[in-house]
Amino acid sequence: MPTYERLALGELCEIVPGPSGGLLDELSPGIEGVPVIAPPDLTDRQAVDTSRIRRVSGETANSLAERFRLRQGDVVLVRQSTTGLGRRALITEEQEGWLFATSCLRVVVTNDRLLPSYLLHYLGHAPVHRWISNRANPGQAVETLTSRNLSELPVLLPDLESQRALAGALDQINTQLRMHDELSRRLPLLGRAMLTAKLGDARLE
Repeated sequence: MPTYERLALGELCEIVPGPSGGLLDELSPGIEGVPVIAPPDLTDRQAVDTSRIRRVSGETANSLAERFRLRQGDVVLVRQSTTGLGRRALITEEQEGWLFATSCLRVVVTNDRLLPSYLLHYLGHAPVHRWISNRANPGQAVETLTSRNLSELPVLLPDLESQRALAGALDQINTQLRMHDELSRRLPLLGRAMLTAKLGDARLE
């Protein structure tokens, strides 16, 4: 039988809800300003998709409390969604200092017995996802998970070496899945390009 501790997430992490919607009213696309991670930016492969990310001005970003600034090793989790509740990503060095939207939670590991990479994958464990869904206003049009509810999540905590080994193996699987996704996206484009190169693209009417 595996051995592990069982602790509440609130004993291991600080959980911060995103800033109120009014503070981020000026969200807009573009290349200027500070990026704000929102639910559509979190993929099923536990990564941040920056292709459509929106931003706020540096002035607005600086007006927000420091707790809304993301740091490497944080986990961003969707807490309010009709479809994507529980999607998440681990913040990298590249995303240091970014912000997160109202409908997300920032989970900051504060206990050295828990590895952020293990937490990332643990939050995707099927029994954990069911636990989250059952506490996110079930039956409502928009599921919403509060920071208080999430703080009560039981965390099964193996030793650090086991956490590291498991997270590493799951990271490799995710890397392979992302490569497969990219290949699946590119191959149809390659096929169409080959046909066009051979036959042209003239209309047949």
